[in-house]
Formats: sequence, structure tokens, C-alpha cells
Amino acid sequence: MIGRAALLAFLFAGGAAARPVDDEIRHYLRSNRDGSSPEHIVHFRPATTDVAVYKWVRTCADAAYVTAQMDPVEWEARSMIAGRVAKDGTQQRIGTLTLIPTTRTLRLVIDLPEGRLRDTARVPEGLPWFLFDYDLGDLNAWLQERRPDADFRFAWALVWPENRDALDYLATVQATHHGLEHHDGRPARRFELSFVDGRTGSGTLWLDPASGAIIEAQVDQPNYPGMTDYRLRLERVETGGRRAWRRLLAAHYGACPG
Repeated sequence: MIGRAALLAFLFAGGAAARPVDDEIRHYLRSNRDGSSPEHIVHFRPATTDVAVYKWVRTCADAAYVTAQMDPVEWEARSMIAGRVAKDGTQQRIGTLTLIPTTRTLRLVIDLPEGRLRDTARVPEGLPWFLFDYDLGDLNAWLQERRPDADFRFAWALVWPENRDALDYLATVQATHHGLEHHDGRPARRFELSFVDGRTGSGTLWLDPASGAIIEAQVDQPNYPGMTDYRLRLERVETGGRRAWRRLLAAHYGACPG
């Protein structure tokens, strides 16, 4: 039976021309910055205000499937549904993370094998918030909508199951624009990240100038127990929209023995 820490980490941890928002599926590889402990991270926006993230190490094994519903004004998540990929490729719901906008309070409710876990945390006012262990799925949507070409700030929250308080405000992050360059063989807009409130940390973010989408992100802090730091690198972009997304998820257990 999967334990509390493993389950929580599993649930949340885990440039071409612009196309319609519901057409592109972005395949990333998450790892430590040295490439160790890799995991596949797949981002998809089935609708303008919806984000879906599928996380897997290997097929035929547990895989996370977490969805977010975005506020179309602030482009931050109003709510998230934590889950895993079911045998038929649908989302097996496990819990929720909800923003109470009047108090900027995040409310986590997760059903674990040993019972229901509840926790809350507050995020700053006046900044969009994102969940670091959502592997930048919500941040990616914000970036595609805003397509920043100047400095910006955001707040990061984190679900860290080994802490007494599983849900916490991580930091306010300053993203400082350093212009256009070539990165990983393609044009990229580079931002240097620095944690200016909360915990100490730094990193680098490279964006596709046309779409605003993430090409690569590196942070000197981990978003998952057992990791040492963080790297998310774009491997490929698949087109096909909802049909391709359903096919991708159905294939996770589609050819498994038994």
C-alpha cells in the first residue's frame, strides 16, 4: 500500500508557429539538474481555462493525472483536482486544492489510505500563485497567455508531504528578463529567477518567444522528496488536441499484461 508521503508526492510532484490552445500537447522531462531521477511530464490545455498534467516514470505503473481550472483574469488556478490515471485512461480523483480568493488561502483536501488529510496555506495578494510541484503546468498556461517580455513576479506554493504542514507558501519569485538568445538549438527568451521572499532559491527560465511556452526551467530547489534540485526540459510538441490526449492516457495501461 502506498504511504502518505509517497502518495502526496506522486499526486502533485509529479517553437513552432502558434496553434489553437487546445491542440498542442507538450512533452517534458523532469529531473535533477544533472539529469538524474528523470520523469515524464506532459502538459495539455483541453480548454483555454483548463490545464491537465500527466506524470509518469514508466507505463503500466502508477501515474499522476492532475487538472487545474484557471481564472481567466489573473490566469492563476482557482482549483486543482489531484488524481491518478485510471485503467481506462480517465482521471481517478483523489483530492482537491482550492483557492479562497477573499483571503488568498489555499485549502488542500486529500484522501489517503490512512484517512483524509486537510491543510491550508496563504499566498500573497497582488501576485499570481502557482504550485511548484504541479511541474509548471499552471505557470506554463500563464506564460502562454501573458507572453512576458519584461520582468515579472509570482508566488509559488508547494505540497511537501514529509513536512508537518504538507501545504506551504514557498516563495515570491522575481523573474528578471535577460533578452533573446539561442537555447537548446532554438530561439528563447531568458529570465533569471530569484526568490525574494520566503525560502532562498534561484533559477533560470527559457521561453519560446512566439507562444510564451516553457522550453526549459532550472531551479536550485527540489519540488519532490528525494530530489536535489529541479530541471524541466521540453522534449517535443505533439498536435492532435483532445483526441490525441485521450489516446495518450489510454495507452498508459493499454498494452499491460493481465
